[in-house]
Amino acid sequence: MSNTIAIPAVTASIVAIVQARMNAAGLVATPSVAPGTLDSGSAPCVAVHLYRVERNGYRDNEQLATRASDGQLRQTPRAALDLHYLLAFHGTDEYETHRLMAIAAAGLAATPDISRALVASVGSTYVGAAGNDLADADELVRVTPESISVDEISRLWALYQPDTFRPTLGYSAGPVIVDADETPGTVLPVAGFALGARPLSSPRLDAVAGPDGPGAPITASAAAISLSLLGAALAPRPGEALEVLIDGVSITPVNVTSDSELTVQLPSQRPGVHRVQVLRLGAPIAPALSMTRPPTSSATVNFTILPKLVSISAPGPTHAGGLSSGTLTVDVEPALDHSNRIRILLDSQTLNPPIAVAIPFNAPAGPATTTLHVPFSGVAIDSYRVTLEVEGVRSIPALDSSHHYQLLVVAL
Repeated sequence: MSNTIAIPAVTASIVAIVQARMNAAGLVATPSVAPGTLDSGSAPCVAVHLYRVERNGYRDNEQLATRASDGQLRQTPRAALDLHYLLAFHGTDEYETHRLMAIAAAGLAATPDISRALVASVGSTYVGAAGNDLADADELVRVTPESISVDEISRLWALYQPDTFRPTLGYSAGPVIVDADETPGTVLPVAGFALGARPLSSPRLDAVAGPDGPGAPITASAAAISLSLLGAALAPRPGEALEVLIDGVSITPVNVTSDSELTVQLPSQRPGVHRVQVLRLGAPIAPALSMTRPPTSSATVNFTILPKLVSISAPGPTHAGGLSSGTLTVDVEPALDHSNRIRILLDSQTLNPPIAVAIPFNAPAGPATTTLHVPFSGVAIDSYRVTLEVEGVRSIPALDSSHHYQLLVVAL
């Protein structure tokens, strides 16, 4: 690739190509060719103006990631660019101007590629290009004519005085690969390699069931909760290891009930949506070289843990103007703390029309607790059915022996 003098080297090379053609043309006064703005120089002259630079999409996409996951530099960063030039011609009269344009067009058509010998030598003539290493690039820079619309050329020349307009030719030069100055770290060489093949049969995870079986809600409780993972091809094959991830954390132990069922103990009963994934880690292909186990994994399945409202009371509320104020004493499972988003939802039982009240609650800082003291005020006097909401997930009432919901009601 090349250092940051690559762009000046390309400009100097185009100047050198055009200047050589002008010198050989046998004109009475040899035109000068130099980089500059479109209206610079006195007749006869050719101004080489770099007016636009853009990314070379083809070569820029070739580069792999330059840094490792820990941020350490593994490969020198580089930019792949295309340079766009305008050549403006100024002769002593119109005929000479047109001839200068023809000489430059023929010269660049005859030399479409900037040779390694040229970029290696331009530094001796043009000081700004000295020290470039563009000759070591793996691909030559190619100069290609560009068609520029009347609208675009008018916009460019609008930057100058109206009487300075000159005939212009457009060219693009690329790709120009510029390396950054950063030095990548040392990458250890490959000490050996191994090839192997084995049939792949990924585990399939279909559903997550709680203590009450598939389809039933999973409600937090004081005791540990056992989860059943249901699917197919879940058991490890000979030589494989098994891993279950819940919220990205590996869970142990994993009990294999059958090829279609695994059981694990839920490590956290935090209410909300959780995700689980099953991985079967294959035996190392070449244990002498690497103990890496190629994994096959199931799709991620989400499951929800509901909070549990154990009891609620409102001792000694005060009434004024048909409104009630006081403090709710709420017993919940699991224990909650200030990091949880908590709301107590009240639905009136006898008011007409009925009303619904949502009471947000921020638990105080400190250890998690199963008893919440929730202040309320300005609530219409009535009996209310109560629901607990944590992390956007609502509790559901327990079932009695007749499979009827046991609604929790509080009088305010």
